[in-house]
Amino acid sequence: MKSQLAAVLAFGALVAGCRSVWVHGVIQTADEHPIANARVALQSETDSHAPADTSEPNGCFDLFKTIRRDQGGYVLIVDSPGYKLLKVPLRIHVENLLLITLEPEGSALPSTARAIRSEERPLRYGACEPLAAIPP
Repeated sequence: MKSQLAAVLAFGALVAGCRSVWVHGVIQTADEHPIANARVALQSETDSHAPADTSEPNGCFDLFKTIRRDQGGYVLIVDSPGYKLLKVPLRIHVENLLLITLEPEGSALPSTARAIRSEERPLRYGACEPLAAIPP
């Protein structure tokens, strides 16, 4: 019984000492074509290890990292050849669901990011969501 209580308390301390950074979304051009193989990375002011991945053929990406409670200041970096680099400050311990629009390097416009609103989620992010399991 004491060992079970100790395990529960240790787990509680671990959970209480951790937070997370989660960002996912779609990367597209200004005319709404998906950008595949764009590099996406989470960068911290204090942590040199930056989890990174690339966007899928449909432009979808998903990054998650568990962090210490005292860590903060995470930025999403989006980079793709021929497009302007984008750095997006992220909120900690919440879902960051973003629509990223990359502008060509020669464009006068900056690359941008905005939250995908709940009412537009099926349209903007629906192709990225895993299909629901089919009941037996």
